[in-house]
Amino acid sequence: MVYVASSKYEDAYNRILAGAAHSSGTSVLIFASADGDSLCALRILIDLLKRDTIGHKIVPVTNYQEIADQSQKLVDTSTQIRTVVLLNCGATVDIHDLITLRDSLTIVIVDSHRPFNLYNIYWNEQIQCLDDGDIDDNMDELRAAFESIEFGPEDSEDSDDSDDEQGSRRRRVGDDPDAFIRVQRERAEMREARAKSQQLIQAYYAQGAYHGQACAVSMMQMAEQLGRQPTMDSVWCAISGAATQMMMQHIDAQGYDLVVKRMRDLARRISAPTTAASSAIPGPEPQEETDEQLDSQLNGDAFFDPRLDLPDEDADEGFIKARAGVATAAEAGLLTSSRQQQGPQTSIHESTELRFALLRHWSLDSAMRYSPYVAARLATWSSKGRARLDLLLAKLGLSKAEAQAPFTHLAPELKTQLYTRMASIGADYSMGDATLPGFVRSFGWRKPTVSSFDMALALLTLLQTDGFFAAYDSLTQPDTLRRGLDNAKTQQTLVIAQGLAMLERQAVKTLKAFRLAILSDTTEQTPVGAAALRQLALFLMHTLGERCRPAHARLPFVIAAPVSVDQPDRLLVLGITPLDCVLHRPPMLGQKLATSRFSGGARNHFGMIFDDVAADLGADIQRGFFDSSVLEINRADMGVFVDKLRRHL
Repeated sequence: MVYVASSKYEDAYNRILAGAAHSSGTSVLIFASADGDSLCALRILIDLLKRDTIGHKIVPVTNYQEIADQSQKLVDTSTQIRTVVLLNCGATVDIHDLITLRDSLTIVIVDSHRPFNLYNIYWNEQIQCLDDGDIDDNMDELRAAFESIEFGPEDSEDSDDSDDEQGSRRRRVGDDPDAFIRVQRERAEMREARAKSQQLIQAYYAQGAYHGQACAVSMMQMAEQLGRQPTMDSVWCAISGAATQMMMQHIDAQGYDLVVKRMRDLARRISAPTTAASSAIPGPEPQEETDEQLDSQLNGDAFFDPRLDLPDEDADEGFIKARAGVATAAEAGLLTSSRQQQGPQTSIHESTELRFALLRHWSLDSAMRYSPYVAARLATWSSKGRARLDLLLAKLGLSKAEAQAPFTHLAPELKTQLYTRMASIGADYSMGDATLPGFVRSFGWRKPTVSSFDMALALLTLLQTDGFFAAYDSLTQPDTLRRGLDNAKTQQTLVIAQGLAMLERQAVKTLKAFRLAILSDTTEQTPVGAAALRQLALFLMHTLGERCRPAHARLPFVIAAPVSVDQPDRLLVLGITPLDCVLHRPPMLGQKLATSRFSGGARNHFGMIFDDVAADLGADIQRGFFDSSVLEINRADMGVFVDKLRRHL
């Protein structure tokens, strides 16, 4: 077996260990894609390598050309490197074209991008490509087709046999008409079988791009199979990696539910029993407390509801009395002493999440106003939509002052009632699905409490504003995470403000086969970067899909924006399709190959379409991003590009 089955991930890590044993220096080179899931997977991998004292080097990358260049610079010049690990990149291209193999080198590919390049999973045992289950369950017919072409007998008419060999074959059958007919029939059947195999392989590649299991979840599985005890950090990274996929619409709801079920058991195992038990109560979790709140609680001013979850560090009797408003000064002193002795504690537990952006770190008003979900359902770019939002806030039982106050300052009963009231009246505002399952992590006393979706937003924003390693640090450093959350609020405001402005001035064009939006502004207020552009495109696509004719509801979306403020004449172009939209499904593709466990039947065909358009255009177009549906193009070529795109769709 060339690929690594989902039940055998430890085999890939054992190859890393074996390589390290024969190296006296840095034996592992890690190419990590600059995205949230890759960061989470990297954190788990680094913990494994550190435990085994394996020297490693991390190289952040954004496209395949960087991998090729860095491989030539680092791998080709050092025999000490025995393993190259690719995180969230490498699975969809022939890795032989990027990295020169030698006998002592192993390549481990942990990538959620699909479809797999078949040479990576069936050709060379030095390439260890991790499967999430789809290869084992769905691709037996495809494997047979690949092996019949690459390793099976060739048609004798197309082979390189010498004239003497062919002459000898003709003499053997020349005197026997039945033998001649039989040989011709065998040749015809071989050609037909070979043609069918080629058609199946072409159909597999032509199905479009999709995603498999989050890399961070794969790395968590690897750690478990190695017998490593799960930690708070490793479980949180796996959860956050999957949340990033869900938020960016890389997987569907069913795929996300698979991860939630898997992570639920891990979260319960590593968290205190009281925390896990209390997680069944719907509503907000313990929040970060300010000095004023603590003073208020110790003075007996705070509302106390015994149904609410208490942080682990609050579990001592003195603090419970303090929360009830009956603590004496002496008990408060004991509380302080107890905290100093115990130190901060952390937990991860399940939660029911509202689809409101960064709710725990904002006011309810801002979290709803700058939520793509709320803006899309209420059409808040219009005065009527904004009025509906104000009415909804009032029906949730909050005054205007309460709605605009920091969410952590709200009375506990209001936080609890928010979920039940939203469930009862949400359907009246086209928000009957306003909740989804999630997880929440407490980093300890006076540290930010975050949901997995908060974490995903913070990672994506830090990658853009502070860089790769700052985003990496935020996974375990609450102070860096706090900065990421603040930046994420700013980014979320910009994305929604930009989207609403475009909708208000009708800047999105509805063409026959797709929708198109081009951002012409190049100010500091323009969201830049592939992640921010995708967030904006998803918001616009879903908003228009909610409020248009059925024929247009499932149209794919193409958006273009300046690469950066410093490069206004260079545009980043992104194409996305709704999860329920399939532009093209090759007829040769059976049901098994046409669906996957994490993405269902959703496919994005813009990668192939962009390739065709780029070939026709012959302009200065940069391809080779890990997301095949992203490219860079000169602004001057955009008009011709769109015209050719219309012909290909």
